[in-house]
Amino acid sequence: MATPNEFLQEPFNLDQASDWTRRYREQHTDGIKGHCFSRATLEAILAQPGCTGVRAYYGRDAENQRRLVLVGTDEQENDILPTLALQQTASLTAESSPLATTTGDDVIIGPGKACPPSCSTQNILNS
Repeated sequence: MATPNEFLQEPFNLDQASDWTRRYREQHTDGIKGHCFSRATLEAILAQPGCTGVRAYYGRDAENQRRLVLVGTDEQENDILPTLALQQTASLTAESSPLATTTGDDVIIGPGKACPPSCSTQNILNS
């Protein structure tokens, strides 16, 4: 299990990121290049008690479009999920807010803003 500092020590640069995203775009020509999440969204996840990181799950929505689901993780890298007793409240919250399911201190975020249409100006990561 990696500690948060171990993630920071892995060398990764813009050329490698560009290569990875280019390869992805070549293999997935249906348009989705990435997802955008606001600072407030990420801070809401990280503000949970015991949260030391964020995990992204890949998924597909009802229209079969690629989406990301973000969830906080604890120091053992376990997902911080709503408790079973509070899931009914979570489903009611999800109906009123399509971007977040919250129950007390638990936060699950999805799907973010897909690119396209919510893309950055052209750069080596998206073009």
